[in-house]
Amino acid sequence: MMNVRRFFFGVFVSTFILLSLSSVVSGNEKVSKSTPTLTLKALKNAEYKHQDAASGVAKLTDGVYKERFTEEQGSEREMVIELIPESTAFGDLDGDGVDDAAVLLMEYGGGSGIFISLSAVINDKGAPKPVATVSLGDRTKITSVVIKSREIILTMVTHGPNDAMCCPTLKVTQKYTLQGGKLVELSGEDKGNTGK
Repeated sequence: MMNVRRFFFGVFVSTFILLSLSSVVSGNEKVSKSTPTLTLKALKNAEYKHQDAASGVAKLTDGVYKERFTEEQGSEREMVIELIPESTAFGDLDGDGVDDAAVLLMEYGGGSGIFISLSAVINDKGAPKPVATVSLGDRTKITSVVIKSREIILTMVTHGPNDAMCCPTLKVTQKYTLQGGKLVELSGEDKGNTGK
């Protein structure tokens, strides 16, 4: 009789635990599903940390930020920072089950350089919250941007030791993760210089 009671008590406890776990999981799913998704439109009108903006922040309007300044020799120049929409990637960066974004920005104006940077954007209840930016270099050609397992994975063509600034040929894969509000490079993988 005692064994039967223990058996039914064990079944009861196991059932209670399973029901509790399922309610927690479904509760988390409700939170994730109720959080609005980030849109490209919102990303094109967000404020991004940028070292070359006078205030340290570039507030984009329809994907573009412009700033005029006077150079040391007295000539005026316009700097443009522009979001590259086709290179935007979505995925969870902070482990909350909600899709965040990885955004590429290009800066140009007054010279031949086109400087590329990567920005990590957290989904803050449906609003974009750019939290960290890193430079990827001058005239770097980005071939793909993916978010997987909380990592931003970039494949790109950058400058090898013998490349002219106009013509990078070195294929590279870089991985970044958010740590303490900063983008930290996890690893780099050279795929060799393609030659000329």
